[in-house]
Formats: sequence, structure tokens, C-alpha cells
Amino acid sequence: MIAFDSSGRNLVLADDGELLVHDGPSEGPRWRRDCKSPLVAVGATTDSVVSVDEDGQAVWHDPHKDVQRATADAGELARAAAVAPSGHVLVATSDGVVELTPSGPGRRHAWPDATVVAWGVGGQLLVADERGKVGVFGPAGLVHEVQIDDPVVAAAWNARGFWVVATAGKLLRLEHGAVHHLTNCPSGLSVRAVACSLAGDAIAMVLGEALVIVLSWPGRDSIGQLRYMDRLVTGVQFGPEPWLAVGLDGGDGNKFDLGNGDLHRTDTHPGREHRRWMVQVSVHPPEPASAPARPQAAAQAEPAAAPAAASVGTIVLVLVLTLAVIGAIALLVG
Repeated sequence: MIAFDSSGRNLVLADDGELLVHDGPSEGPRWRRDCKSPLVAVGATTDSVVSVDEDGQAVWHDPHKDVQRATADAGELARAAAVAPSGHVLVATSDGVVELTPSGPGRRHAWPDATVVAWGVGGQLLVADERGKVGVFGPAGLVHEVQIDDPVVAAAWNARGFWVVATAGKLLRLEHGAVHHLTNCPSGLSVRAVACSLAGDAIAMVLGEALVIVLSWPGRDSIGQLRYMDRLVTGVQFGPEPWLAVGLDGGDGNKFDLGNGDLHRTDTHPGREHRRWMVQVSVHPPEPASAPARPQAAAQAEPAAAPAAASVGTIVLVLVLTLAVIGAIALLVG
């Protein structure tokens, strides 16, 4: 799992019960903590880091040092959890969902056997159970209820005004209570996670254990792809344009520049095993005529080719010929 806040300041990973906090722009390690239980979700805002464990406890941390600011408990085991950009937490339990804030537990919504939760905007949230029943709640209660043919495995809010709901074999668009087909997934590869860019113009999905595909919206063209040779992808989250953060097993992560294909890695925390991995990279940026000007985001690190400014973790060694920006590139990230 991975979290990357909208300003790009804070990058957060987890390895079982270990919380790993990194500086967003440089990917360098800040601090880490061994939590009491395995983590089911992590989150990041511009001024806080959030962890949620399987016991249903949420903790709000200082992003720059190992200091806990607040805790709240759902009172039940967490089957899944989601952290909003505001830092509020949504915990799925066997009975339904519980909202948690630094002040303590908030609203509870009955939804037996909840397995997927996601935050929207304006107090909206989505919850789905293991049989495909999906509910959208607003501040006043249930707004929409729909039945999906297959179990829902992931969901994300898109800033263009709809929910992306994933089953193992396809992505759906849920808008104003109506379900529309978005895209099918390659045969033999099941969806495991989805995320939407801050502007809503890109949708990322994790397929199988090691493939990340990014689609444009509404064009649904492939604009980026990462295929890991020897690592398991644990989650994806967009940061400020042009970055997509990718979480890997063992508490490692990448930052993927969708504009030019640069791939940065997180530096290893002192005392942890340093790992290297192989990645195939492909990017297909939009045509210049249709692409908006790209501002220099807070998370913009120095290119991997600039050794004087890049930290050890941002260095990417190219093992085969790079064919401009477009095409498959075999990389050793170390």
C-alpha cells in the first residue's frame, strides 16, 4: 500500500506492521515505526500521516518525526479502510462502515460484510460488500444503492464526477446511481486496485500481481504502463501532476513520471534490507497540442540522469536501449 498527498510533500508506505514515511520530493527516508498490528491502509495529507491497523485503530502522526498526534478506534476488526485527502478515515467492518477523525468515531452506516470502501467529495462515501451490493452515502444518509453482477474488488472517486468501481474483470462507472461500462481488463489478469488522478483525466489500475496500466479519461487510451519482473504491486496513488506513486511488497515504492517515463524509487530506511528490482516501462504522453502546460510540482525530483542532485534511491540504471519516451524499457531500480 502507498499514500502520496496532493502537494507531493509526503510519501508513505507500509510493510506488514511497519509504517515507513518518506520525503515526497526526494523520496528520502524520514522516520519509521513498528505498529502493534498489521496495517490495512495508510494515508497522507499536506500536514499529517495516517495509519490504520487491522484492529480498527487509526493513528494520526506528525509527517516529519515519529510523534503520534491523535488516535481513534472503530471498535471492531477492520476488513478494509480508506483515508480521505482531509485525513478522515473510513473503516469497513463485518457490520458496516465507521468514520473516524482525530476527535474520535463519527457516523456509522450499516452494510453487512463490507469489503471495499472509498471516499468521495462533499462527505460522500462508497461501500461495497462481497456479493457486489454497492451503496453511496452522503451527509444525510444513503443516496444510491446498486447491485453489481460480480464482487467489487476496488473503487475510487473521479474528480469528473463519478465513481470508478472495479470487479476482477472490468471497470465500471457509477454516476448518479447508474452503472456504465468503462473498460474490460485483459484475460487472465484480475484487477486488484484502482486510483484516479487529481484532475480526473487518468485512471490507474493494478492487474494481477505485477502490472500497472494508466488510461486517459475520457479517451481510455493507454498513457503509461509498468510491469515488474520480481516484485508484487501493493497499491497505486496519484500525486501532483505528472506523478503516479506505486507501492511494492517489502515496503518499497516507485514514483512514475507519466510525462516522460522517468522512474524514481524510495531510498531504503537505515537498518532495512536494500532491494533492487526489474521494471519494464512504457509511456505514451498526450500530443503536445492537446496537453495542458505542466507546472513544476512540489514532488518534482531531479531527473534520474542528473547524478549530482539525485539521491541514491532516485538513480535508475537503464539496461537496454531507451527508445525516446515511447516503448518498453527494461530498468534495474537499485
